[in-house]
Amino acid sequence: MMDNIEYLPSFRQFDYRLRPNKGAERRMLIEAFRRLYFFEPVKNYRYIGFGSTTFADFILMHRALNITDMISIEKRTDYQARFDFNKPYDCVRMKYGASGEVLPQLSWDKRAIVWLDYDGRLTDSVLQDISYVTSVVSSGSVLIVTVNAEGYRSPKRKSIEEITKIQRHRFKDDSGFDLPPGIGCTHLQGIEMAKTCRSLIEEKIGITLRDRNGLRSKETQMQYRPLLNFVYRDGAQMLTVGGIFYQAGDESVLAQCQFEDLGFATSKSDELYQINLPVMTIRERHYLDQRLPAGTCNEALSIGLQQDEIENYVRLYRYCPSFAEVELV
Repeated sequence: MMDNIEYLPSFRQFDYRLRPNKGAERRMLIEAFRRLYFFEPVKNYRYIGFGSTTFADFILMHRALNITDMISIEKRTDYQARFDFNKPYDCVRMKYGASGEVLPQLSWDKRAIVWLDYDGRLTDSVLQDISYVTSVVSSGSVLIVTVNAEGYRSPKRKSIEEITKIQRHRFKDDSGFDLPPGIGCTHLQGIEMAKTCRSLIEEKIGITLRDRNGLRSKETQMQYRPLLNFVYRDGAQMLTVGGIFYQAGDESVLAQCQFEDLGFATSKSDELYQINLPVMTIRERHYLDQRLPAGTCNEALSIGLQQDEIENYVRLYRYCPSFAEVELV
């Protein structure tokens, strides 16, 4: 009897290596992480994430940044043999159990890059993970959070008040917590859902930092600077929020990182950076590449590409992954 697909882990339903927008996101994160060097060489950081069976981000973190202290958290203990088999390097340590159980068991004695890359919606348990990491990371550490931010559809022939009530109730069913007052149906639809999720995540970080800092001196208080606000779609709409923690005394070090020079960095909650690579042939990509970075690409309109496709490719071409079919004999 075949497994019910509803209970299959996501890695048995999708090959995450073949998601172009996700692939671009990984490369953009790597570019941002390189700037952490002003705190200390990035190779000395610890990387904590969810490797699944492909370990795509772990492979990239090791190859691009030479990080050798890596921890993969896997909640599906029934697939432990498969995770262990696919572990790409011996420097990856496997920790089995729910993230909320494993994170408190880890050592937080060094700077860390933590990517909580969930494939589900923002839930109370996700917020608790975010709160815990916020309460323990050291200055110069980075937290990245990815969640499903697909907006809800509006029922037909209903008033705004009825739709708001229905969607707020649905959000609570999905997340396990009540939304703050003032969030209506327009905040839970389309791209606005991503903004709502980011607001809730940053609110949780802010509350935790206030508790953490308490009566500490100003120089030792931990601060959080938002850096990333990615939205992309390789199926469902996904949100990736990221930022860096730093002590007030390290503000000059943070300034040296010059994250603001990254074209995709943003510190404003209402700004979304959409990763939407156009679907193009290899020949079309090469045609545009030959005219980048300084040339004009508008002549590509003559081969049938649309203006928005050209603009999105020009904006993202440096991070565009390449896929090829290879027949192994």
